[in-house]
Amino acid sequence: MTHKSSAPSVEGFSRISFWREESVGVITLLAPGYIDNPLLEELIQVFSIASLDEKVSSVVVTGSNYIFSRGIKVPETKMYADLRDFYKRIQSLVLFWMALEKPIFSAVNGTVTNNGLALALLGDEVFYSENSKVVLDKEEPIVLLGSTTIPERIGSREGILKIRGIETGKEGMMQEVFERTKQLQNISYQRVRRKKFPDFERILLQEEIDFLDFYLWCEGCK
Repeated sequence: MTHKSSAPSVEGFSRISFWREESVGVITLLAPGYIDNPLLEELIQVFSIASLDEKVSSVVVTGSNYIFSRGIKVPETKMYADLRDFYKRIQSLVLFWMALEKPIFSAVNGTVTNNGLALALLGDEVFYSENSKVVLDKEEPIVLLGSTTIPERIGSREGILKIRGIETGKEGMMQEVFERTKQLQNISYQRVRRKKFPDFERILLQEEIDFLDFYLWCEGCK
């Protein structure tokens, strides 16, 4: 694996790539890295595959072309039914993520924006390097449990937002992530994952309310 992902194309997937390197399942979000309906559906599908594949002992989620994710991209219609269905897919992804009985690692190999960061912070461990850049603004409501994880796992150093995670070298980041993942995948992260989010269902409900409010009744609709 390289820092700038050259992910192979996988039949049946257009938003992500998924393959196995030894015992590590690698999920790469393909450029431009927006979290939209097709991406959510493919992530849910690939988590189902990873859960059943006995050769996959852990999963790494990363981005491509120096972008982890640009955040969410809601349906253009912004109708209530479409927004509700979009959020239900977000909710389903979180539930699949929580249920996976294998360690999940995130590798922020470039810029991560808004809810792209929330997605990354769902990882049991989050790898970052000097090339990792966190961008947060108010252009979208926070979902994917980010209302909890962002305050807990993001700090500021000299005015620059930093991830509280595992730092890797700037060069050859993904190779280092791969080696560290193999060392860490025997730790039972999945057994404590839910304990980190004891009220995650309540958090999801509140994020759903905030999400719908943002797009239906406030300045986010513009």
